[in-house]
Amino acid sequence: MNTLASLNRRLTVLADLVARHPELPAPNVEICSVITDRITLAFHESPGAFRQWLTALGIALHTVEGGAGATTAWLTALYEVDGITLKLTSYTRLDVAETDGAV
Repeated sequence: MNTLASLNRRLTVLADLVARHPELPAPNVEICSVITDRITLAFHESPGAFRQWLTALGIALHTVEGGAGATTAWLTALYEVDGITLKLTSYTRLDVAETDGAV
């Protein structure tokens, strides 16, 4: 079982990002007690905020991966800081055309 002390490295990385980039838009932040070497940063309906983070961290666009489901598209980038992986994901709702059931 992990303790609060197991969060130290990740909280330090997060605090350092805040200190170096206070102007960046705030994402949804998840620090999981199971995956102890990752911080998940999610951007919902904010592709511009996701792009700002990529630029600030120097993440190359060609490394971003994406996908889409029936109602949502996403882009994901991984970036390592001091042995901690940042997983940045941008989620965007897709406009779903309503149909009357005609084929």
